[in-house]
Amino acid sequence: MLKNYKLDNQKLVETSDYSDFSYIVQPSKAEIGKIAGIFDFPFDYIAGILDDDENARFEVDDNGNILLLLQYPAIDEETGAIEVYPFSLIVNHRKKAVVLSLNHRCDLTTIFERDYDGKRYQHEIIFQVMNTMARAFNHYLADYKKRMKRIENELKYSQENAQIMEIIRSQKSLIYFEAALEDNIEVYQKFMSFLQAHDENGFSERIFDVYVESAQALTTTEIQLKLLENLSDLFSNIVSNNLNIIMKIMTSATFVMTIPAIIAGLYGMNVKLPFQDWPFAFWLILAVTWLICAIVFRVMLRKRMF
Repeated sequence: MLKNYKLDNQKLVETSDYSDFSYIVQPSKAEIGKIAGIFDFPFDYIAGILDDDENARFEVDDNGNILLLLQYPAIDEETGAIEVYPFSLIVNHRKKAVVLSLNHRCDLTTIFERDYDGKRYQHEIIFQVMNTMARAFNHYLADYKKRMKRIENELKYSQENAQIMEIIRSQKSLIYFEAALEDNIEVYQKFMSFLQAHDENGFSERIFDVYVESAQALTTTEIQLKLLENLSDLFSNIVSNNLNIIMKIMTSATFVMTIPAIIAGLYGMNVKLPFQDWPFAFWLILAVTWLICAIVFRVMLRKRMF
């Protein structure tokens, strides 16, 4: 999908011309080649997003085109898991246009609803895109906090595989978050240095706000990863402790139940035994057996063996 927009009364309005802003989602190679030819930048500036594992980077070509290849979080439509994908933000100075390309859909409604200054709309679009993508990390991290609290409460009552599987999925996503945020922060630093070198200190300060947002997300991600590791260890300890309790109870119960078996075995031998001619011998043996079992049970209970 390829859409073009022009600035009209401070709003981005869709147009058929390649004007102020071009927005590409899941582009074909033909679309990439066409728009790369129109704006005169390298093919791989957009083609890089077709590889979900593409690393973030900052480049400036010989024609003065600026590439900001960054990463953003989005939900995988097939698995429902939160993954990290690359997006390309290209600034073309010759036509004073911005090109945004994604290979996975993302909610960018707020970008099209804003008003833009006609003199600095390029800077504002770049800032809004980068800020929206950076805030997406914190949005998903806030959801993770809620999910971790829910899992923590569920661990008190249940030790099913569902909880440990959710912990594993969350750890996987957070590891991707950590790597993506570190790469993004490095790109922001390079971009700010580039702007400062070209006397764009005012715009550099706005990019610094995005940098701070991402740094906050990185700190939160690192904290959440540590908490998840502790939660995973806690889960294992709870399962092991419950297993130990069950084994202790089973061992103690087996020991108590062995007493009647021993006495019954002794009186089952084919030899002369005490009380064998007494009519109430069975009830006496039964009573003595239960008395011994009760005493042993009470002693074990006092020693917390049950």
